[in-house]
Amino acid sequence: MCGARGETGKLPIRGLEHVQYIGFEADPIECERLQQNARPGFRFENATIAGSSSERTLYVTRDPACSSLLRPNAEVFSRLLSGEQATEVVQEKKVQTISLDEAVSRLGISHVDVLDLDTQGTELEILHGAASLLSTSIVAIKAEVEFAPLYHEQALFGDVDQYLRKLGFILFDLSRSRYRRKNLPCAQLTRGQLLWGDAIYLRDHSWFAERSAMDNVFRLCLVAAHLGFHDYALEGMDLLLGGKIGTLSQEQEAKLRESREQYTTDLRSSARWLDVLLGFDSIGLRKPLKATGRLAKQIGERLVNDKEMTQYNWVD
Repeated sequence: MCGARGETGKLPIRGLEHVQYIGFEADPIECERLQQNARPGFRFENATIAGSSSERTLYVTRDPACSSLLRPNAEVFSRLLSGEQATEVVQEKKVQTISLDEAVSRLGISHVDVLDLDTQGTELEILHGAASLLSTSIVAIKAEVEFAPLYHEQALFGDVDQYLRKLGFILFDLSRSRYRRKNLPCAQLTRGQLLWGDAIYLRDHSWFAERSAMDNVFRLCLVAAHLGFHDYALEGMDLLLGGKIGTLSQEQEAKLRESREQYTTDLRSSARWLDVLLGFDSIGLRKPLKATGRLAKQIGERLVNDKEMTQYNWVD
């Protein structure tokens, strides 16, 4: 992860016991705090990741989470509620940047599966500095993307999307964060303006098929399943079993078929659970369930979330 401030191990990868997580953080004090509180498998490095190695200016803002190698766009933030104060530049300091390829190489790491980028407008620049990783191993990317120029000279969502699609990545999900302007009190409803979100990209199976990279497809299936994209995970398994991406050994094929059968069984069990939840809802038990203790609260929350995801679309 590039821009690891505030990370506590709550990432989507938290359930995968063999995952090794490396977070790069530009603020040395925050990096030290992260390292001291790191969970097993998590490691944090003090580094300012950019497109290349050079001396740059880091614009430190009143809200440290808004700090960036790009100057905040005061014209945009001045029109938003609370935006101007959070992004006020309180310090400009010189920092030495490094590309992601070089930073990973210095740590002796040759294989990276997932990138998580949250660097306030420099995500595309970082991707440009990760050409080696992107040409070999990466199967998934989560990147913060902006739909308005929150920072001067930053790349917007369209630029990031175009670049990643050329490298065989497909947009699978996009959260949406909206902001209101100063002229409307918080007590009054408005849709606000879509300013940024977290985009999740997965690599197209065909990109690996062209390179007969079976190991990467195995990893892609695992990540897709873990993120909840079950249809895409099963599609990758079927391509492997069908010989569309290299040739499996007999042992590999047997284990993969066994895994696929267990996977689909688990998915069917989840579907039955959803039927039970919808049944509770249909007879008006949502409120009683949420009021009868911890277990009921968990069931009630699951009901709301799962039912929402059965609709054609929803606002997140």
